[in-house]
Amino acid sequence: MPGNQSTQTVICFGPFEANLQTQELRKHGLRLRLAGQSFQILQLLVEKPGQLVTREELQASLWPCDTFVDFEHGVNAAVNRLRDVLGDSADSPRIIETLPRRGYRFIAAVHAANGQNGTDAKAPAVAIETASIPEEKRHFINRHLPAALAAFVTIAAIGVGGVVLRDRFARGAAAVSIRSIAVLPLQNLSGDPSQEYFADGMTEELITEISRLKDLKVISRTSVMRYKKTDKSLPEIARELNVEAVVEGSVLRSGDRVRITAQLISARTDANLWAETYDRSLQDSLAVQEAVATAIAGKIKTSMSPNAVVQLKPAGTVNLKAHEAYLLGLHETQLGGELSNHEGMGAASVEHFRRATEYYQQAIKEDPNYALAYLGLADGGDPNKVEANARKALELDDSLSEAHLEVAAVALTRDLNWHGAEKEFLRAVEVNPNYASAHQGYAYFLDASGKLDDGLREYHRAQELDPAIDRLGAALYSRRDYSHLIELERRALATNPAGDTSANAIAHKVLMVAYARTGKRKESIDEMRSAIACMGFHDFAEEIRRGYLTGDYPGALRAYLRGAKKRPDWVFHWCEIYVYAELGDYDQAFARLARLNKDEPAPWQWVATWDGYGILGMPTLAALRIEPMWDPLHSDPRFEDLARRWGLPAESVSQSKH
Repeated sequence: MPGNQSTQTVICFGPFEANLQTQELRKHGLRLRLAGQSFQILQLLVEKPGQLVTREELQASLWPCDTFVDFEHGVNAAVNRLRDVLGDSADSPRIIETLPRRGYRFIAAVHAANGQNGTDAKAPAVAIETASIPEEKRHFINRHLPAALAAFVTIAAIGVGGVVLRDRFARGAAAVSIRSIAVLPLQNLSGDPSQEYFADGMTEELITEISRLKDLKVISRTSVMRYKKTDKSLPEIARELNVEAVVEGSVLRSGDRVRITAQLISARTDANLWAETYDRSLQDSLAVQEAVATAIAGKIKTSMSPNAVVQLKPAGTVNLKAHEAYLLGLHETQLGGELSNHEGMGAASVEHFRRATEYYQQAIKEDPNYALAYLGLADGGDPNKVEANARKALELDDSLSEAHLEVAAVALTRDLNWHGAEKEFLRAVEVNPNYASAHQGYAYFLDASGKLDDGLREYHRAQELDPAIDRLGAALYSRRDYSHLIELERRALATNPAGDTSANAIAHKVLMVAYARTGKRKESIDEMRSAIACMGFHDFAEEIRRGYLTGDYPGALRAYLRGAKKRPDWVFHWCEIYVYAELGDYDQAFARLARLNKDEPAPWQWVATWDGYGILGMPTLAALRIEPMWDPLHSDPRFEDLARRWGLPAESVSQSKH
């Protein structure tokens, strides 16, 4: 807007402060997460307080050259996101007013950061003035064209064309030294909740790609996904995850096109180190992940790991239908896992897993060489099929750490093949040093082998990579450190999401064992009841409570046996071994322990796929000596007979603790 230029770039309204230069929005000094397009709309509005900003102006500024974007859908989603962040309402607006079929108007009072030039936005007077968007773009292009061309050539050299460069923050700045990073969930800007699976899939693939950066700690997906819809500030998130930088961004999918925006932010200074937007065809979306990782590598003084095999195909060769089916399969797998332990939800869980299998098979039909689809199929109850699919995935891509972990877990739990399992655990860690579950699985193996010091180091590494998940509990559990274990699991129950059934049930189970081993029998039964109730079996939990009232500790345990027997959907048969051992009925305990693998056909899952749980979950033959549930059986000669028959290492790692 000519005629009244101002150098002010920080605008205040109410408790909010918007920095137009760095595109940062703060409330009471704390940074709010606001995606690029939503902030650009805010900028256009605050530059014209009290004046109409037409929808045509928004389209010309935000999507000047796009033909693939559903503009009405895109602008509505961006404005809705802006209102959510500001706590505003379209029905009773305090900040942004909608003028139907025309556009929007900023109605809050705005002033510069120094408190001067205040104005009532409802009046036509303008508090501040900056250059119009078209002029700004011309100035930006003139000033940054040489650097933009150089960056474009660099990206194009690795097969990533069509990049829209929007790096307004740190172009040409020297690289900084960063040793730890977290990739926050990419925001779905489509406004369509059914597209969340796509944004989540893009997040996971971006984490995988950035994990290939050498000497860089990258936080695992299980920890960062807890911040998907958080209102916490970036510095607060960084402190909780103990990282020096954060990557955040958004995904907008429309038709066969996708726009991915990413920015790298310093946790120490809260400054933007790098930001770019990529407008691509869906077929090329995977190549963007490599482009982002490469750009970040240039900013944080690191490089791609030389021993990591490139997982992505050359740009332009990705089978779009196969990739889409794979992402849908991942989504169904997650939904099935969330329901699997709930009473009455067994059929629904099975249906989700069935659909997941169909999607993975569809992906393979579209692209028989799609390794990730075979990896998706390596997630079921039959360890023979799991191993076959994981090995097929590795034939196509040996850099898949998850597949090596699956093979290792099956070798350990089904075959007790210690040499073969160790080889695969080590390979899983080698190809992706940032994969927390690989370190956790290897720690499990080392503990079971009697190498407690080495195992503890791996547990600590897994915890560093996945701080929001309890990964040290397994180490305390197998070492019988019950005082610290009880404290840790109590803290986990206080912080776990209420709907995280598996994590909460396992925490209660661990406390059940810890209290039993420390002589607190009532507390142990209370935890047994809590574990069962949190899975939805409230009647079962009540039966155990009544059993305790009438028969004390033995009465509660016998009530458990009766309740499990009459419930066909109760699958935790291994708990009967624990109950019989507690009751002193060793004949029944050993009879069931001898067929542990037959009654529990998928113990490998707790080593390979149940993040953070390991020995805390389902017991395995390999963990016979380190499992505290069987401690009362150790004095019986039949225990060591079983261990020798199964070929377990001779050294018992638990003798010093019980």
